[in-house]
Formats: sequence, C-alpha cells, structure tokens
Amino acid sequence: MSVGRGNNLMLEGQVFGCDFSTSYPLREQVDAFAFLGESEFHAVGLALATGKPTFMLDPYMNEVTDMRWPAEERKKKAILAVYKALDARVFGVITGLKEGQKMLGRGRWITKRLEMSGRKVIQLAMRDVTAERLAPHREIEAFIQTACPRISVDGFTFDRPVLSIPQADALVALIEGREPGEFLERPKWIELTTGLIKK
Repeated sequence: MSVGRGNNLMLEGQVFGCDFSTSYPLREQVDAFAFLGESEFHAVGLALATGKPTFMLDPYMNEVTDMRWPAEERKKKAILAVYKALDARVFGVITGLKEGQKMLGRGRWITKRLEMSGRKVIQLAMRDVTAERLAPHREIEAFIQTACPRISVDGFTFDRPVLSIPQADALVALIEGREPGEFLERPKWIELTTGLIKK
C-alpha cells in the first residue's frame, strides 16, 4: 500500500479541489487507488487524473464504489465537448470572480491561441457559471471557463460546449494540428502551465 506524499498545501494522500498532486506521482507504482470519502467528484477526478481504477470507500454509508464507469462517462463527455467546440468560430472565455478562480493568465493564453487561429473571442466574467447565465449570449458558440473544472466535468445541462482548462488545452492542440493526448491525466486541473502548452 502506498500513500501520496504531502506538500506545503496538503496532507499525505489528500485530494483537494482539482489538485491530485499527492496521488499523481504514484500512478506508475500502483494498480488502483482507494479514495476514502463521500465525494464522487473527487473520486472520479482521481481516476481521470491518474488513469487508474479508483474505488471510493464511503465511511458514512459504509459502501465501496467502483468509479471506473462514472469516470469513463465523464471522460467521454469531456472529449465530445472538445470536438464539438472545434467547429465553433465565436468563443466566450469566462474568468471566474470567486476567490482562487481568477485564472487571468490562463484566460489570456487561451484567448491569444484562439485569436491566432482566426476565432473570435468575447471576454466574460462571472461568479457563477450556469446555463441560465450563459443563455443570453446566443452569439457565442462555445465557452471556455477558467474558474472550476467541476463546472465542465459535472455540467451536463449546458446547451453548448463549456470547456475547462484541460479541455481548452486539448482544443488548442487540435486547432494547432497536435494530438491532445490524455488531457485529463495531470496532477492539477487548474494550473498555469501544462505539457500541452507550446510558446
């Protein structure tokens, strides 16, 4: 049994928000992960980020859940949204206004890459990214939100693609003629640089 090493922000083995950096380095050393908790999002995120089978051990319900199926479903939806966005000519790039979600640098990078490829970008800023708040922007064909990946991973009620930062990286790779690879497999889903970024 292995437990992920802690860092200056997280305890050993802790998964916090969209940060899987304590467990990610162990992915080549283990066959599966056991997530102790009741958060399906975090357990699914761990499975997607590491590419490994993950089991959620819920101490409150006294249940063990294999997260492979929900992880695969979310992965398919994430990939589909990227390919749907590939046809868009007008993008809305959303900056989150909540504390810890103002990824201005990533928003600027994404905007620059889209504009370089001939896409039109409309800048938006909002605290809560919901279908209702996006509905009035009918001229926008696809959105990229840099606030919280959970909005895109769990947000199946949107009528247009709403991509997270990892999905945006995959989209830019495709636009620029590169393979997106396993774009969800990374230690953090919100970060300033990734292996996909080419200056």
